Amino acid sequence: MTTGHALRSATLLFTALLAACSPRGTAVSRGSAVGGTVVISVAADADEFLPPLTVNVTSVQVDGQIFEHLAQPNGALNTIGDAGWTGELAQHWSWARDSLSIAFHLDPRAHWHDGQPVRARDVRFTYQLYADPRTGSAAGPLIALIDSVSTPDSLTAVFWFRHRSPEEFYDAAYQLSVLPEHLLASVAPADLATSAFARHPIGSGPFRFVRWTPRQVVELAADTTYHLGRPSLDRLIWSIAPDPNATVMRVLVGEADVVEFLRAPNLAQVAAHADLRAVRYPSLGSYFLLFNERDPNDRARQHPILSDRSVRRALAMAVDRGKLVRSVFDTLASVSLGPVTRAMSTWDSTLAQLPFSPDSARVLLDAAGWRAASPGAVRSRNGVPLRFTIIVPSSSTPRMRMAVLLQSMMREAGAEVTLEPLDFPTWVQRMTTRHFDASMAGMQLDPSPSGITQNWSSAAAHVKDGNNFGSYSSAAFDALLDSAASRTDTASANRFYREAYTMLIGDAPAIWLYEPVNFAAVQRRIHPVGLRADAWWANLDRWYIPRAERIARDRIGPGASPSMVAARP
Repeated sequence: MTTGHALRSATLLFTALLAACSPRGTAVSRGSAVGGTVVISVAADADEFLPPLTVNVTSVQVDGQIFEHLAQPNGALNTIGDAGWTGELAQHWSWARDSLSIAFHLDPRAHWHDGQPVRARDVRFTYQLYADPRTGSAAGPLIALIDSVSTPDSLTAVFWFRHRSPEEFYDAAYQLSVLPEHLLASVAPADLATSAFARHPIGSGPFRFVRWTPRQVVELAADTTYHLGRPSLDRLIWSIAPDPNATVMRVLVGEADVVEFLRAPNLAQVAAHADLRAVRYPSLGSYFLLFNERDPNDRARQHPILSDRSVRRALAMAVDRGKLVRSVFDTLASVSLGPVTRAMSTWDSTLAQLPFSPDSARVLLDAAGWRAASPGAVRSRNGVPLRFTIIVPSSSTPRMRMAVLLQSMMREAGAEVTLEPLDFPTWVQRMTTRHFDASMAGMQLDPSPSGITQNWSSAAAHVKDGNNFGSYSSAAFDALLDSAASRTDTASANRFYREAYTMLIGDAPAIWLYEPVNFAAVQRRIHPVGLRADAWWANLDRWYIPRAERIARDRIGPGASPSMVAARP
């Protein structure tokens, strides 16, 4: 869950680059653009470098350069079947006729950074490690449909599935980052996080680990013998700043080259620097007002107000979402159309929406028994006022501003809304314990459309640690998700997902508000390639700096960028 960002005036002042999305290993025409260092400014320090356990965003980015998947998706992020996928560790693959197994044929050139070859037994070991409950990997449940991995020869890993699934290729090819058996087999699963490997990882990816100085820097160097071709850059450095403001400042003063996420005021600052540009990339971010359908003080009971579908629908129709987004973001966010973003394969611009209609909202509330004693008064039913509280992460200025506007719009419909700003850790704690009436929520969606089950299914509502924090539960909705997840062709699956989205929007367990337009700040000499919605860093090995621009930078001398001069090869 992250904060949003906004601004209008800067939108015409910078170059918005939509980088081409092409897979790792695809040649890019860039002349003599080999060499140079890119410094990425981040606020979060790493925790460990071990993909089964990594959830920290900085560690995830670093892991993405050190380790490899069997295959990579293109920018369309298709997760049904293998259309648009390109081999990474796997040169090619073949399906069994009954689709109950997939044989991945490894690239014989692939090797670990210690020189040992990557073999099928590494793939089998990796699956077993992820699936072992003693490992405690968050990805364990995501590979539950994989029954086993066999190795008929040293370069073939066959994944066997418990039953057919549209996303079985995605599960096998991308949920696992392949790990070296010869270095990890002797480590007990419970000891992985504290192992020497987790602090000094050895992978097979385009960059090898150099050093990690906690709270300061992570450094990687190009593997010049990488099996898919030498990375264009010599080195990658993650420069760890003390807070989000400092991450941007380091780029503005020339101490770093990239910051992944710009807030509203930063866009004008970037536009004022001739040597910087704002780079636009697709988003999987979704932000919404979430209603809790259970009583936060007694989860055995329904919420006295928000469990009523008519009340939720009325509140949604009392909100002018277009006005909200324009007021807070202008053109730097889009009105959300539901539990899906424009970057996802199931996005549909024609999804039916609850209209902005204050008159219809009042009629619905009247019919549900919520009436006002006089014009402009707070509505009540059986002596209970139409009153609830919205919790808001105070660290997010856009969500705070939007909550104030929501409060005003709902007051026009006769609902009294109180805002409760919370520091981010407290807000997260209140969300996860489900101790709230409503919340200004946000999340990074899974590129897989089936990920919706984690946030809205009945199963996720009833599980103690599930992510359905609002406890929405509908057997009809669950059935549509089951139907979508069982379809092996994209068109059929999308029809069921569309029906599921439509039902969810109509039941209004949330008011979907906006999806942000993502911008990174990038030094102009750097040419980014293949920024994906799920992982902007996925193709860092293909980013490049033309030789002429590296030479020009070198001529500036040591007064220009301390980190660049110090780090330059």
